[in-house]
Amino acid sequence: MAQPIQQIVHQPRDERREAQARVEEAVIQSADGIVDGLRLLQACEEKGLIPIVRALVEQGDDVLRVVVHAISRKGVTDGLKNLIGIVQFLSVVPPEDMERVFHAVASGLERATEQSEANSRLGVYDLLRALRDPDVGRSLAMLFAFLKGMGSGLAEPGESAHKDRGPEV
Repeated sequence: MAQPIQQIVHQPRDERREAQARVEEAVIQSADGIVDGLRLLQACEEKGLIPIVRALVEQGDDVLRVVVHAISRKGVTDGLKNLIGIVQFLSVVPPEDMERVFHAVASGLERATEQSEANSRLGVYDLLRALRDPDVGRSLAMLFAFLKGMGSGLAEPGESAHKDRGPEV
């Protein structure tokens, strides 16, 4: 007949060795991410961001108090609301349209600068001649279409959008 077990002998666990094995396994599994993280950390160190981040973390409560105080002022909150509105506006406009308009504005500013440097005056007949220019006509048509769209956007909800006082643009 078998003898009853009187004492259980536990093998001592080497917790440090087990932790080291888990860390080594994690390093093997995530080698690419670790290398990328080290590159990011090196770039932050080269740009001097590490001391700034460390100071922000160490002085977090004081920094947060100052930031909250600065942001809570009336002008800043209005500016942030305006910034959000601008971002929302830009997210609605197709990028191709914005690129085309910005290119046209840049060309217009370049031409206006040249005209300003020439220091020449525009007379009545010059103005009438300019109105016959196809480029000026395109710009005016776009300007009037913009003003029409903006005006209809500004109309009150019950107001008719067809109360035109001029030609359709």
